[in-house]
Amino acid sequence: MKKNKGFTLIEMLVVIAIIGLLAYFLVPHLLGAQDKAKEASVKSVMRSVQLAIEGYNLENNTYPIATNTAIASLVNNYLKVGSYMVTVPKNPFTGAAYTDAEVSGKIIYDYNNLTGVYTITGYKRDGKTKILELTNM
Repeated sequence: MKKNKGFTLIEMLVVIAIIGLLAYFLVPHLLGAQDKAKEASVKSVMRSVQLAIEGYNLENNTYPIATNTAIASLVNNYLKVGSYMVTVPKNPFTGAAYTDAEVSGKIIYDYNNLTGVYTITGYKRDGKTKILELTNM
């Protein structure tokens, strides 16, 4: 009797099913890890902006007076002028420089003139969930 070497159809289906299950469970976790890395980059940009704002305050004895302002406008109108930031930072989610219409990874600056407190708020990919909030207090 001659014995054929190779895999049976059942063995092949079992292997494909195992690979499919692994992909089903691992791919969402890998995609989540990418978003977490990009969110960490947003936090880094926020801290750089905070340092530039503090530099602005040291020279001008006031913080930038702007409310609900996107990072692009803040940098272009206040921080570029005194060379506190040379360029508008890149958005980790898009890879391009931040714009005022940014949704994913947006960063908003808000200054309360009555209390003298500013808040820098960073958001996740959805543009609604906060990642971090930095203040001068």
